[in-house]
Amino acid sequence: MHHPSTPSVARTGHGPGAVLVLAADGRIELASASACAIWQAKPEELAGDYFPQLFDFDVTSRESRWVQAQWEVLLAATADRPITLKLQPKEAAAYDVTVRIEKSGETPARYLAFISLPLPPADPADHFLTQLNDRGPLGFFDLNFQRQEIYYSPMWKRLLGYADTDLPNTYETWLNLIHPDDSSAAPDRQGRAGSTGLRPFSHEFRMKHAHGHYVWLQCVGLQQHGPNGSLQRVIGAHLDASDRKDFEESGLRAEERLTQLGDRGRAGLFDLDFAAGLYWLSPGFKALLGYADGELPDTLESVLRSLPMDETLGGAPAYFLAQHPDQVSYFDVIRLRHREDRDVLVHAGIVRQISRKRELQRVLGFVVPLPGPRPAGEAEPTLPLGHLTVLLAELQEGVLFTDATGHVLHLNAKAERLLGRTLAQCLGQESGEIFRLVHRQSGEPGESPVHKALTTGEPVTLNAEFALDTGAAAPRPIAFSARAVIDAAGVPVGGVIVFRDPAEMSLTPEELLRANRFDSLGQLAGGIAHDFNNLLTTILGGVSLAKENHDYTALENSERACLAAKALSKQLLTYSKGGTAVRQVVKPADVLADSLRLAAAGSTVKVELAVAPGTGTICVDRAQILQVFQNLVINAIQAMPTGQGQIWVTAANVALAEAEVPALAPGVYVKVEVRDNGSGIKPEHLERIFDPFFTTKKSGTGLGLATVLSIVKRHGGQMGVDSELGVGTAFSVFLPVADAPEEVVARRAPAFNVATRTGRILFMDDDPQISELTRGMLESLEYKCDLASHGAEAVQLYKRYLNIGRPYDAVIMDLTIIGGMGGEQTFKLLREMHPEVRAIIASGYDNDDMARQYRDMGFLGYLTKPYRVGDLGRILKIVLGS
Repeated sequence: MHHPSTPSVARTGHGPGAVLVLAADGRIELASASACAIWQAKPEELAGDYFPQLFDFDVTSRESRWVQAQWEVLLAATADRPITLKLQPKEAAAYDVTVRIEKSGETPARYLAFISLPLPPADPADHFLTQLNDRGPLGFFDLNFQRQEIYYSPMWKRLLGYADTDLPNTYETWLNLIHPDDSSAAPDRQGRAGSTGLRPFSHEFRMKHAHGHYVWLQCVGLQQHGPNGSLQRVIGAHLDASDRKDFEESGLRAEERLTQLGDRGRAGLFDLDFAAGLYWLSPGFKALLGYADGELPDTLESVLRSLPMDETLGGAPAYFLAQHPDQVSYFDVIRLRHREDRDVLVHAGIVRQISRKRELQRVLGFVVPLPGPRPAGEAEPTLPLGHLTVLLAELQEGVLFTDATGHVLHLNAKAERLLGRTLAQCLGQESGEIFRLVHRQSGEPGESPVHKALTTGEPVTLNAEFALDTGAAAPRPIAFSARAVIDAAGVPVGGVIVFRDPAEMSLTPEELLRANRFDSLGQLAGGIAHDFNNLLTTILGGVSLAKENHDYTALENSERACLAAKALSKQLLTYSKGGTAVRQVVKPADVLADSLRLAAAGSTVKVELAVAPGTGTICVDRAQILQVFQNLVINAIQAMPTGQGQIWVTAANVALAEAEVPALAPGVYVKVEVRDNGSGIKPEHLERIFDPFFTTKKSGTGLGLATVLSIVKRHGGQMGVDSELGVGTAFSVFLPVADAPEEVVARRAPAFNVATRTGRILFMDDDPQISELTRGMLESLEYKCDLASHGAEAVQLYKRYLNIGRPYDAVIMDLTIIGGMGGEQTFKLLREMHPEVRAIIASGYDNDDMARQYRDMGFLGYLTKPYRVGDLGRILKIVLGS
């Protein structure tokens, strides 16, 4: 049959590319040879790494919550279409690839990631759809039952191993090739009875290859039904799905084998995901230790119960890290603990996933009793453009195709919606008249991107500075890119514009907060190091004078410097941790002082703080409000062209009338103003400074002020800005006054029986110098003191005195013990022995939220390092009530 020539499209990828098997949290479980090649890594180097960390993003971090947020964003972005990311090889520059993620299993959830590489230069062709038909990975077909005309493209036949002349263009060819079990997927047997008009479909089935085997194909297309419901025509495309099917089937077979082995065999299997907090012990593992499946839950406590108690004092991660430290995987004979409290010797095969920071992420393995260990879519080329529109309808971007003269050939459905015109209204029109641009700030007409691409041969990169003039009341902001389709001779044969509403590209408020926090920490790092070195100079100098010259006059300054360093580290910990969604009532003066201490660290700019007497309290998430004022002060410092200048931060109550500040109800607010005498903001930039990603700085991300405004609005407030070039800028923040005084965290200790008082304190810390220093402090307070270096020793000491009826008055425990049981786990054991135990946690993490968390757990006090004799005495007085 005769088939007319068809328009062509620019190709974006080729071949199956790389394939990765991903766990539910985005970690790589398996990588194909192609994936290892493009990332220049071995399979074991990729396994266990997180998928987002293989790409180059503007803001990066290895912090687990940030990586998990990136993975969730990638899953959402690829839910209905492929996306373009910058792939970062091990030893080469980053480059663009197309990424598609598909779900391949439910229990446990797994994903397949397909990475497609760019195409080589196209061969000479009269039209880009012709190139797609001849060279692309899709095999097109057109089954016109009404006219009795059948067409299979050359690629359709090559997918099955045939040359173009080997297969006749008849419907019998299709029926002869389809697998007998998949015959219901034949085009004339699909669909619902009584259908009329066009109906899209998508199926997967097998067809017989020329070599005799069957290959899996994914088929997408359209069915055209007549008014009486009869099938008139079927058009669509085939794509080889064999690789994906092989991965899915091999995964299912592997799961089935593991289930058979772990449930019915003599092997015990386990999967301990410490990073995600998920643990699994197979029924065979539990049976080996004498438990029924329901008697040993899949928890970390069950794992510890199964391991030798004398080898797990430091916890399960420390136990697995200590074995064969130089090997990722190993085989060994190990001891397990039976339900009857006896040892069970087993042969174990262990595989560990360890992060680049040498932190244990996950452990997988098997155990068997000794002896006998076991080995471990586009349209068919002849379609009219109306049908092509239906096949491209799934795209979330508007797409406009032109010929070599810039006249419109095709629009997809999204482009029609954004342009406010139909394809029929645009067909054959000059693209510059249809896609009219005006500058968002100046209102000046913009150059036609297609004309620019066709005349220069260079692509027009992503641009969001213009708006689309559709003839409506106001131009519509737009983000677009364009390129020419060039044949092998270097002659433009057409053009493509891809465009989108930038409102659909915005970050969520939570993403803004995380990204801005990492950006700000990077800017603050140098100043913080400068201030810490100054404080350490004061401390070391005072100690040196006292030690070498017996001059104690400078020790008071050293003590003040220690307290200042402690306060600075507390603010840094609070800021890096981010918000907790828990709000508390605070004084503005305290929050502003803390913000300035961190934001102005190392700066030569003079900063003055003035809070009016009687300024009301505010109810806020403390960490997020610190982020607000630190951002504003950082911006003000960066606005000083010479690095010299002054910043004034003021706070006072203000009564607002109706509509005095947009979006705020009348009432009393706390107004905080950050004013500087810097360079000021240009008038044309002033109305865009709160837009995400807008920045005038060479190295800026454009997230700072967008994040600040988002936080303030979420606290029921609003912001204003006033600026004059050459004079300076003033930002105003309005926050509602709280109807409560400042919150003071307090916990009443249980009544203390003076008759049982021993005057003895148990102190646990793995640092000998801290232990001896604290012993001296306690003895100066007239307490007796026993020292323990880890949790097991502390439990033994406490049990000894409890057995004679003389328990310790209080126990002070370090939160983190290297290679041993820390304060939290030790406290649980002590409370089981003695419910009236009076415990104080000691930690270098000076954080209000953490202190509240441990008080809720049952600790009576939270002692932050470093501490003085007076601090120790005060917390003991609170805990002991005397």
